[in-house]
Formats: sequence, C-alpha cells, structure tokens
Amino acid sequence: MIRHRFFLLAFLLLGAVLPFRKGKAQEYKIEFNLQGNKGEVQNIRFNPDGRYLAGGDQFGNILIWNVKTGKLEKSINGHTRRVLEVTFNKSGSMLASTSEDGSVAVWDTKSWRLLATFKNKPFVNYDGRELVSSSFVVFSPDSRYVYFGGDNGYIMKGQIQPDASGSIRPADAVFSTNYEDGRWYGTITGGCISGDEKYLVITVGHLVDFIDLKTDVLAKYFRYDEGYLNDVVVGPQLNTVATWSDDGKVNIWNSATGQITNSFQVTVPGNYSGASFSKDGKYLVSSASGTVAKLWDVGSGKQISTLTGHTRIVRISRFSPTENVIATASYDGTVNLWREKKEEETPPVAVITPPPVKEEPKKEEPPVVVITPPVKEEPKKDVLKDIKIEEVHEGDIIQLENILFRQSRPELLPSSYDELKKLLEFMKKYPKVEIELSGHTDNVGDPAKNQKLSEQRVIVVKNYLIKEGIKESRIKTVAYGGDRPIADNRTEPGRQKNRRVEMKILKK
Repeated sequence: MIRHRFFLLAFLLLGAVLPFRKGKAQEYKIEFNLQGNKGEVQNIRFNPDGRYLAGGDQFGNILIWNVKTGKLEKSINGHTRRVLEVTFNKSGSMLASTSEDGSVAVWDTKSWRLLATFKNKPFVNYDGRELVSSSFVVFSPDSRYVYFGGDNGYIMKGQIQPDASGSIRPADAVFSTNYEDGRWYGTITGGCISGDEKYLVITVGHLVDFIDLKTDVLAKYFRYDEGYLNDVVVGPQLNTVATWSDDGKVNIWNSATGQITNSFQVTVPGNYSGASFSKDGKYLVSSASGTVAKLWDVGSGKQISTLTGHTRIVRISRFSPTENVIATASYDGTVNLWREKKEEETPPVAVITPPPVKEEPKKEEPPVVVITPPVKEEPKKDVLKDIKIEEVHEGDIIQLENILFRQSRPELLPSSYDELKKLLEFMKKYPKVEIELSGHTDNVGDPAKNQKLSEQRVIVVKNYLIKEGIKESRIKTVAYGGDRPIADNRTEPGRQKNRRVEMKILKK
C-alpha cells in the first residue's frame, strides 16, 4: 500500500511517473557466473530437485555446480572428447553423460562412483570413416537402462546393472534409422522419454520417431518438411513434445495426432535453438539468438524478456524444474545462472516534470525536399545455370552459394536442394567434366571437429550426385574446416556463408 500511495501522490503532485514493468516471470538477473569449466560447455541440465546443475565441457569434463551457492562441487574427467549431453534419472540418483568419442558413462550422484560405461556402435561410411559420436542419452523410466545414439543412426540400449557374472554387458543396437540397404540416413540429433513414459522420442532429419519402450519397435512418426530437426524435449502440456529446427522455430506437437499446436519463431532461419519450459509450462526459454537467450509466453506466443550477459552465441538454456531459475551456456565458455527479479527489486522511479517554458516562436524555414532515385537491384546471377564449359578453365573455382548447412551439423538446409539439382544437371550436361568439391565450416567450436564436419558436409554433396547417377570417379573431395572463410565469422549471416561447398574444375 505504501508503494501505491507514493505512486498516486507522485502522479497528482508532480505530474508524471515513469511506468515500471511488473516483471512477473519476465525480468531475470544474473545471480552467478559459474566457474570451473575448461572452454565451451555444450549442454547443461538441472537435477530433478533443482539443487544442482550439471554440464560438460569440450575437454570431456563433467561439472556439477551448487545452484544455491554457485560453487563448483564436482569435476570429473569422464570422456576423451567434448561432452555433448548430460542427464539425470527421475530420482536424481544417477547421472549419464555422452561424448563425441562415442562413450556413455553412468555415475552414482552420491558417491560419484562410475557405475557403467558403454560404447556407441560405429557406422562405417562408404569411404571407410567411422561415425561414432553420440549426441543424446536418456534413462529408461525404471532407470534400468540408458538409451543413446548420434552420428551412426543407431539407437543403443545399455543395461546399467551388472549381469550374473558381475560384468556390464555391452550396449545393443536395438533400432536403426538408416536405410534398409545399409546406407546412412542422418544423425540422431536428440531424444527424450515421452510424458506418458511409453516411448523413446528421437529426432533425425525431418522425422520425429516414437519407439515403443517395451518392444523397441517404431510405433509412429511425424514429419516436418520445413527444416531439419535438432532436438526434442517433453512439451509443456500432457502428451506433447517440443522440437526445434534449423528454420529457427520451436514447435509443440500433440503426441497423439501429430499436429503442431503451437509454433515460435525464436531465431532466424538457418540457425538452430534449444527449448526449455518453466515448471508450470507457461514460459519457454530459447537460445541461439546471438549472444542472448529469449523468454516467451507460451499462451500468447510473444517474447517477454531478453537475457543479456554473454559475448558469443548462447548454445543452450534450461529452466529449473522447481523454481524460476534459468541456466545458460555460451560458446564464449561462460555458464550463467539467472534468477527472476522480485517486484521490490525494481522500485518505481518518480520523474518531476518541470513547468513548461515559454519559447519564442522560431522563424519557419521552407522544407528541403531530397529526392533519392530508386536503386535498381541487379538480379543475382545463377552461376550453375549460366556457366558455359567453354568459358571455364581447369583449376577454376566456382562457389556453390546456395548449398548451405545448418550449424554444427552435416545436414543441408531445405533450400539447398534446388542448387544441388542444378549441380546435377551441370554434371549430366558435361559428362567429361571432373570436379573437386571442397567443404568449409565457420569458426564456431573446436577446429578438429570443424575439420571433420567439413569432410562430412562435402561427402553429403558427393553422395547426392552418386545417388543420382554421377560416376564416383568424376568427383574428388577435400576439406578445409574453418581455415578459409569468405565472410565475417562474428555475425550469423557471415557464419552461414562460411558453411559452404565450393567446386573446382579438374578436367573438362
């Protein structure tokens, strides 16, 4: 009541009061900048009671922070390469982590004793490379098993408890997303257990797959043609899941009907985000919108707040399961804990409006009209369509501008297929031409990983051409990682341009 009286008096006596935003589930402040990680943190997760935050860094370390104090309580070197996922079981008694090295580790959270380790099944690509990186891991509802998978396209299932001999059995491949003829389909980018605990839900390519936990058989799937799916989480309402994709959207799906019931454009197309819902399901926090995280009202679909405190792209953001606390992790190596501002933390500010000052009338000058001639835009040249073989020379490099990939993945943006078809037509039109395809990435992340990623991307393009009838002997490949940028890596549009494929004429 005192605050209200002050407002009323200030308005009546002083003439103006600056409006204040109430800030209920809208305004957050950084409570802790968490320490102890070495380099970038790829993923973070609160434990079920919200007391601890787990994360994993690029050097294979698993980190446990106390949410109340902000202090690092435990650091374990569990993997040889970047940790891509950490997750707790329902009771919080176990934590599982998985890595680019293809390993999964399960830990007792009281003693931090290692309970079990598993290895991902390698998928041997046609060029002899082994795809083993694991991008997700989840516990079964009864905590007896872990499910994991990633680049190989397999769903692996590992039993945590030892068998009769006291040994931990190797994980089994219980499901494959790859083609029936053995060809690789795509990376499994995320997974979760459905709200009714009947299904393992995964994202791969354009698909959301529901795998029956009792039979390990595909029960149903939904398709999203607007973009490639990056991950999936349990949605804010019963029987819903939420996915995010490289068209910059977070979509909420009805798990029974496959209908999208709500959609949020949380970042620009060509980028990917993450989604996490508040404990009551009313709010959504998203990341990968540059150096900020964004808070959304699920009911209205409107953005209601921006969390600013990082210097590079925010990789992931998570809501606490028990209170209005948010954790964010960025490619700048920082991890922040944000707490909702209480109303009294934003006191009203009274501004006294001085009496009006009588001004002498100014001499009016005639307006100056500046006419700006319209700028004629030059049509963008269609390089592959316009190219004439007699005009090019062996050694010439042609940039395939419209073959673009989503960040950190060897997966094409949907808009790339028009350009691929033109490349295919060029190769068919000139059957004697031999080319070299070079793969490039932006500079986000580990250089060694970027080198591998550029190899995978250029192979995707090569595989497309071979699948459509072009002889493999006509196509050579080379990968440069992020060593040869053509645009500014400090901006997302620039990074997108650097994620590219170029063509060099070897023989015509």
